[in-house]
Amino acid sequence: MRILLINYEYPPVGAGAATATKAMGRALSASGHNVTVLTTRYGRFLSEVEEGGVNVIRVDSRRRRAESASILEMVSFMMHALWVVRRLVRTEKIEGVIEFFSIPCGPVALWAHWATKVPYIVSLRGGDVPGAEPGLGVVHRLLTPIRRAVMRSARAVVANSSGLKLLAEKADPFPVSVIANGVDSSFFVPLPSPKCHDDVKLLFVGRFQKQKNLLWLLEQFESIAKGSHVRVSLDMVGDGPQKSEVIEQIATLGLSESVFLHGWLGRSQLRDYYQNANLVLNPSLYEGMPNVVLEAMSCGCAVLASRVPGNDAVVQDGVTGWLFDLNDSEGFQKRISDVISNPQLARDAGSAGRLRVEHEFSWSHAAQSYLELLGDSTPISSHQ
Repeated sequence: MRILLINYEYPPVGAGAATATKAMGRALSASGHNVTVLTTRYGRFLSEVEEGGVNVIRVDSRRRRAESASILEMVSFMMHALWVVRRLVRTEKIEGVIEFFSIPCGPVALWAHWATKVPYIVSLRGGDVPGAEPGLGVVHRLLTPIRRAVMRSARAVVANSSGLKLLAEKADPFPVSVIANGVDSSFFVPLPSPKCHDDVKLLFVGRFQKQKNLLWLLEQFESIAKGSHVRVSLDMVGDGPQKSEVIEQIATLGLSESVFLHGWLGRSQLRDYYQNANLVLNPSLYEGMPNVVLEAMSCGCAVLASRVPGNDAVVQDGVTGWLFDLNDSEGFQKRISDVISNPQLARDAGSAGRLRVEHEFSWSHAAQSYLELLGDSTPISSHQ
């Protein structure tokens, strides 16, 4: 099948949804499908290049930062993509489209559908769903007619978690299927032998933005570090618009010798951090479905995450890690203190998380599910 993936974010631009698009494309390509990605041009990247069996076409936009995009930058991508998508569908003989985010990518798929009748699937990712991200209520209300037009003509609408499905069906009168994210469990693997270090290593991975609740996290970490009988450190991997506030908070709380910022890392380096962490922390205010949590679990690392839709679809509380309520600082600190006192708790949860990933989360399974919605039931090979 000849498939077009549309996402305004694609590695190294973007975060979770970008990673998902790349993994989906490679899973489809590895099974013999012809895959093209339409995405944003950024920096010095070529306009068209083959990457891992996937043809990546990058259109111009006004994007300034790799880690985030403003509404105007999203609109810029949409306008440039609208200009090329119909020609692309015809010249590449595209038979099906999977577009990520109802806005800004949905109108691009709809525009192609109107001209060529190519079927498309809407893949909801979180911020594009009313109610998922605080502060976007007015924007979502204004975009309701466009969002619903996109959904109305779609072959199917998909969310990556049950929580996101419920929000989407509450906002718009269309049924939503659930297809979970996957993880490359052949790459994100545990260490062959258990971690052996005297100190306790905590890890955060993600964008430095308000959604991730980082200033609150640093306040909790101060209490944990100062009250612990062993050395506790926090590695923070990522970057984003809140970086200066994070740096200021670290200085204000006197944490410069126990909190370490690493910027964005390559996959191999990131895997090393997962493998050597005692506990991965995800205190997000909201999520779609967090790739970071899946990657951590795949590496055999326990996870402590906020009890929000997305996190609760991945973390089995008390089995593969723990969930905490956002207003429960005491409970959050106690759980980390329990791991400090008894590291075996985290090792057991990490082992259970790895088993769950192997049985329930793979990109080949996700790709197969999308193909079936497009009308192709041919079994896809399992390579991840």
